[in-house]
Amino acid sequence: MSFDISALKVLIKKVFPPKKSIYTVDTTGDGKADALLIKALNLIMPILIPKEIEIGGFSTKSFDVKNFELSDYGKIYLDEIPINVSKKDYDVEKLKDHFALYHKGEKFAIDDLLRGKLAGRMIALGDTIDILIKIDEDGLEKFSEGKHTFKFMSKIIPTLEFNFELGKENLNQSFDSVHN
Repeated sequence: MSFDISALKVLIKKVFPPKKSIYTVDTTGDGKADALLIKALNLIMPILIPKEIEIGGFSTKSFDVKNFELSDYGKIYLDEIPINVSKKDYDVEKLKDHFALYHKGEKFAIDDLLRGKLAGRMIALGDTIDILIKIDEDGLEKFSEGKHTFKFMSKIIPTLEFNFELGKENLNQSFDSVHN
């Protein structure tokens, strides 16, 4: 079955503005980027975060991070190059420490999200959600100056793809200077 997702593509471009959605940032203050910051702008409508999220075969009610395998849900690509995120290749406990979500200055770790700490929180129209992902130096090299494409292909939802552009204003910025 084929879906017309042209409206979704326009929406993704608005939620993730190409020149203002992706940054390489320094979170330690040593002047060297060590993380990727993804900014998402809520332009749809106010969203009340539910206690449980269910999409296709994914449910936070029965979610077990120790047995989660992203490849069971889809594949991630950066500039058409697959990004392998397999639990076989990573220590799940360490990996959890590499992700954080920020809303209105408050930080939420993966464990906070899984415990429902965001449940009941209102993401107002115009609010920004910042996703911080700690990445090693080799991984950050992939985020070079120029145009890029991020794609998530899944059997659960239509393919999500967004284009972004990195320039001097997006590369090696202080986390505090671009975070909310």
